[in-house]
This record gives sequence, structure tokens and C-alpha cells, in this order.
Amino acid sequence: MITVVIPARMASSRYPGKPLVPILGLPMVEHVRRRALLVQGVDLVAVATCDESIMEAVEAFGGRAVMTKDTHERCTDRVEEAMQRLPGEIVVMVQGDEPLLVPDAVSQVIQPLLDDPELNVVNLLSPLESAADYSNANIVKAVCDRRGNLIYLTRSPVPYFKQPEFVPVYRQTGIIAFRADFLPRFSSLPETALEKAESVDMLRLIEHGIRLKGVVAEYTSLGVDRPGDVPLVETVLRRDPIQRALYERIREQGGAQ
Repeated sequence: MITVVIPARMASSRYPGKPLVPILGLPMVEHVRRRALLVQGVDLVAVATCDESIMEAVEAFGGRAVMTKDTHERCTDRVEEAMQRLPGEIVVMVQGDEPLLVPDAVSQVIQPLLDDPELNVVNLLSPLESAADYSNANIVKAVCDRRGNLIYLTRSPVPYFKQPEFVPVYRQTGIIAFRADFLPRFSSLPETALEKAESVDMLRLIEHGIRLKGVVAEYTSLGVDRPGDVPLVETVLRRDPIQRALYERIREQGGAQ
């Protein structure tokens, strides 16, 4: 069984209240939830939150929400708590600020776990859009080895180019697939120095020597990190043919799984 969990909370440090910010008439978290329902092979979609306002909004649209503690520093720990009450052998964490989620991308991040029984975690990556992305601290940059395993994740521009060279550097997305029985192990691992310094929870795996597979999506993701991102997302939804078609599919969808 494959479950998608969307962690969402109102107290975002960069953009408080953003899960319920309207985007073309729908709360952002509802855009994400409805798109997750379109993923082929997914059996259940739920929102994990510590805020009653988010739970009420999701349930008003017919969705499923799970209340969690308000003490979690990392979204992965929130997902782990939610999965204590949800079924599923594979769980995909989809951040609630990814309103342009492409359902096929979720399928991409699930597939390596189906193919490799020894793999526990897969992180979806996407292309960087511009040179400005390298210096944007809101964008976590990802560097992989030749086998596609992540070497490092950082908010800093990497690498330092002492000489011109093509180096594949990607954007980390908030779409991460886990084996459900691995999540308690992740949460039990001590937080690490780099994880805390960068505020990137997947660095906990890298520092503890656990393989983290990267899968590169064919589309550029655009998360919502600040209020100015909302009109950009709305423009994409109106003008991009693929995104517009997805929006039309979810606009009247609603309902739970």
C-alpha cells in the first residue's frame, strides 16, 4: 500500500499561514492534496498538521487530516507520527507548499523503492531555473555522485567554480519517498550538526551514512516560500498548458480517498 502524507503547519518561519493562502480560489494545501490524489498507484492521501484550522479546511473539502504534535522541528518527524495511525508500506512526503506538483513526479520517486528492496529513501530533485537560484538560500541545492546518490544538500551556492566546468547541481524538492518501517529509525537518529546548521532534515541521513537516492524530475518545481511567489504560481497555472490542464482536473475534484 502506498500512502501520501502532506505535512502542513501555519507557523512557517518564512511565510506564516501559507497552507491556507488562496491560489486561484483554493487553499494551497488543497491544491497539493488534490494533485496527490491523481498519482497512479497511490492508495491514500492525508494531511498531517498541528493546526485545527488546516484540519478543518481539509475536511471541509472532503479530505483526510491527521492531527500531530506542535513540537516537531522537522516535517519528516511529523510524517512519522502521522504514519503511526495510517496504513502503508511506502509513504511519500509531499510538502504542502508545492501547488504545482506534477503527479508523475510522485510516481518517479516511488519507483526506485519498488525496484530496490535495500533502498529506504528517495528524494525527488528538479533542475535549477537560473543562475540566481544558486545564491537563493530558500532553494536547497543537491549534489549527487555518479550513481545518483546524494553527496550533500545545502542552501549555499555550490560548487565554488575555480575554473569553468559543467557540474550537475539540482534543486531539492519537498517530495521524498520512504519505506514506512524506516521512518521510526529516521526519527530516532540524533539530529546532526549540518542538519541543524542548514535546516535541511535529509542531511541527517547523509551524516549518519545512510544512502539517499536522488531522482531528477523532468520539470522545474516552484514552491511557495514567500508571499511574492503566489502570483508567480497563479501565472504558471494560467499560462502553462500542462499546469493549466492539471488545475482544470482538480478544480471540481474534492473528495477523500
